Amino acid sequence: MGTRYSSGADHDEEDKRRPMTGGENMLKKERNVTLDSSVLISYVISKKDDSIVKKVVTKSVTDDRLMITDIIADECLAYTDKQQAAVSRSVMWKKLKELCPQIIELKPMPSVKELQRRYKIRDVKDLKILYSVEMTDSIILVTYDDDFFDGVEGVKAKIVRPVDYLHEGDP
Repeated sequence: MGTRYSSGADHDEEDKRRPMTGGENMLKKERNVTLDSSVLISYVISKKDDSIVKKVVTKSVTDDRLMITDIIADECLAYTDKQQAAVSRSVMWKKLKELCPQIIELKPMPSVKELQRRYKIRDVKDLKILYSVEMTDSIILVTYDDDFFDGVEGVKAKIVRPVDYLHEGDP
């Protein structure tokens, strides 16, 4: 797994990158869970406190161990560069850091060819998400993206939609 950092200097110049040590801020939760950037973006821009996405993110933080990598954070921040983005880059970064104070540094990533050897997915752009899931030892990937439900190979994690993650274990 990549090194945990206390901040992402690429995104916030005031932060000083320093590796986390031993038990510092380590959570006692057993399951690593990755939320796709679409889920995280929806969470940040949602104005409804009782929305499914708000509940999903809350569950990932309180019941599980939310894993956010620099790769996923970069996708979220790229959204803010769009002309009609609902939030600014600084707001997005602040929200991501509130959810996961230790963004996991995975860059540099393997080449696209190497990722294509490891994983099979319809949309090549999603290879980096699968890489994030594998490198964080996540056992669940929560996503809205239909490409992840169409014959993905090479990842051990269970891939679920937000509503299914929220209601897992319900009778």
